[in-house]
Amino acid sequence: MTPVFRRLLIVGGVTLFAVAGVLLFGVILTPITILSFGRTPQGQVTGWIGLAIILLVFGYPIRKSVHQNRLWPHRWLQIHMVAGVVGPLIIILHAGVLHMHAVVPILAMVAMGIVALSGLIGQHVHYLAFRTLYTKRHELVGRGVSPEEVETSLLDTVAREKMFRVWQMIHAPMTLLFIALVALHVIGALYFGGLYSP
Repeated sequence: MTPVFRRLLIVGGVTLFAVAGVLLFGVILTPITILSFGRTPQGQVTGWIGLAIILLVFGYPIRKSVHQNRLWPHRWLQIHMVAGVVGPLIIILHAGVLHMHAVVPILAMVAMGIVALSGLIGQHVHYLAFRTLYTKRHELVGRGVSPEEVETSLLDTVAREKMFRVWQMIHAPMTLLFIALVALHVIGALYFGGLYSP
């Protein structure tokens, strides 16, 4: 088994385990009433916490676009990736299994799932690109190629990398759709139910 495939299996398995665990935890937290956990005060606070964590995700693209000439914001990418997994898990806890009663929250959950999944795929593509560049650099240096030729060859490799652009064509628009659906959900929830409605 290749390291890349092993990594893919581990990330996929941990993701499925985490989602199942959060759903089970939500079922345990749901009182024996008509209300789902998401409609309780604690469930609504959980939703706000999940939203706040998801908003941390936008620090990376904002930082990257505002400071284009600086070094790559590696720490912000790490925050982006962690918040992009933890935030949706908390939102799944907020929504639970029984909270799927309206179209907008359901569509927001589907969009969030697609964004989170495409984010995991993007992280994998990013990892593959860096691994390919690292391997090619060491191969060229090992053959005694001059540093200038190594850089030129690596730039050619990067230029041919089209997978990342295809991934961005899915991830970015789905993120915008998710933001719009979350805004509609929050406005609707506040309008129709206030901060807490039994």
